[in-house]
Amino acid sequence: MIETDWVVITGPPSSGKTTLLNLFAEAGHPVSHDSTRQLIADVTAAGRDAEEFRFADDFQPRVLEAMSAAEHRLEPSDRVFLEYALPCNIAFHRTEALELTPGLAEAATRFRYAAVFILDPVGWETDEQRVEDAEYQAAVHQHMWDVYREHGYEPIRLEAVSPAERFDRVRAALAH
Repeated sequence: MIETDWVVITGPPSSGKTTLLNLFAEAGHPVSHDSTRQLIADVTAAGRDAEEFRFADDFQPRVLEAMSAAEHRLEPSDRVFLEYALPCNIAFHRTEALELTPGLAEAATRFRYAAVFILDPVGWETDEQRVEDAEYQAAVHQHMWDVYREHGYEPIRLEAVSPAERFDRVRAALAH
């Protein structure tokens, strides 16, 4: 296991992760955005239907590949804010009652994150990459808490308050 100074900003779809990461980026902090959204965007740009791909057999292995590649590009000693991390993928597998993609369990323990923040949902919004529903969102949220605790983390909850307030709470928690 490689110790990192990476901070995981996670939560179910429509919980404000991207908005919060954008605030960190605007403040000059390095961020690593959700590689899965980019993967889906690339596949749909090539003509594949997002919903079909999202629930296809090749989706989860490609997500693991994309997320692993994104984490391996980072320097462990750098403070980087991540939108999702590999353990999150286990939560998605559980939500969809899937067997773990080969290599996921090992990949999810390769790095040790400095902190994990789990955002509460802020509503539901569908877009080209987000094809799930609010019930799915609630299940992912619970599974994320379970997975991170099982991996020895004490996640910090970020309630559904303004993005600026969430930003301040993360900074305050990291200052301790």
